[in-house]
This record gives sequence, structure tokens and C-alpha cells, in this order.
Amino acid sequence: MVRTAMERTDPELVSLCLAGHREAFAELVDRHQDAVFNLAYRMTNNHQDAADMAQEAFIRAFQKLYSYKPEYPFKNWVLGICANQTRNRFRSEARRRALETRHVQESDGTPDTPDPRQDLLEQALQRLPEQARLPLVLKYMDGFSLEEIARTLQLGLSAVKMRLARGREELLRLVRQLQMEGEVKS
Repeated sequence: MVRTAMERTDPELVSLCLAGHREAFAELVDRHQDAVFNLAYRMTNNHQDAADMAQEAFIRAFQKLYSYKPEYPFKNWVLGICANQTRNRFRSEARRRALETRHVQESDGTPDTPDPRQDLLEQALQRLPEQARLPLVLKYMDGFSLEEIARTLQLGLSAVKMRLARGREELLRLVRQLQMEGEVKS
């Protein structure tokens, strides 16, 4: 008896795809595109950006399909790819905005006066592990509610609260460490 695509598990579809049956990947996309789009939308708060990020996530998943481990849910794997790409995009956009600001200041003749506190905070934030950094970015930079963060990261509300609290503590520790390092270098 041959099972239809809807009856096949995600790992079976991945195996078929790796064996050359590309239509199996289309079924994986159909199954998980809403979840991937929703994650991207929650992180970008923009439909077009979310659609672009979801498409890029599936392209990346297809390219890296050989690295998928069937003992883990495919949905979580592709959502992780989407979250990583979106985080990378946030970083790229932050750099681009900083460059644009610097360019505008230089063209206006306004001296470029970086805010040392902002630089210190950004350095500390970059040193945080992703698990601690993403909830902080979503909460304090993107204005997500605790419920939105929980849905985006597929965590329970208590896990989000715990990650935020630990993330804030670690961020404060890193800021203090960077301040001390700066005083020593001066």
C-alpha cells in the first residue's frame, strides 16, 4: 500500500526529497509555511519582509536538507533557520542605519559623536548567547509583548520571563565587564 503525501511524516518527506523527489519538499513547505511566515511576521512586523524571510528560510532549508536530523521536528528546524536569518537581517539593518546616520551627519557637517553608552550596550548584547539575546531584542528593541515572544520562539510564558530575567542580568554583567575593560585600556 502506497501512502499519500499527507499521510507521510516529515522525516519520510525529507528522505524522499533527498532521494530526488522534489515534490516532497513542496509538501513540507505546504505543511509549515504558515508557522514560518508567522514567526517571520512576529519578528519583522511587516508582511512583505515576513514573506521574503519565509521564502529565504525554505530556500536555505532546501539547501541544508542533508543536515536535518529526523529525530527532531522538521517544523522546529525550519523555524530555527527562519529565526537565525531574521536575526542576521536585524544586525545588517542596524549596521546599515548606523552607516546612513553617519553619512547624513557627515554630509550635514554635523560631527559624528557616537554615544558610548549605546556602543557599550550593543557590544554587550552581541556577546550574549542567542538564547538570551533574542528575547531581549524582541522585547526591548521590537516592542513585542511576552505573549508574542512566547509564540515567536515557541516557548512557554514562564520560559520567556526566565530568559528575559537571566538575559538582563547577564547583559548588566557584560556591560560592567566592558566598562572595566575600557577603564583598564584608557
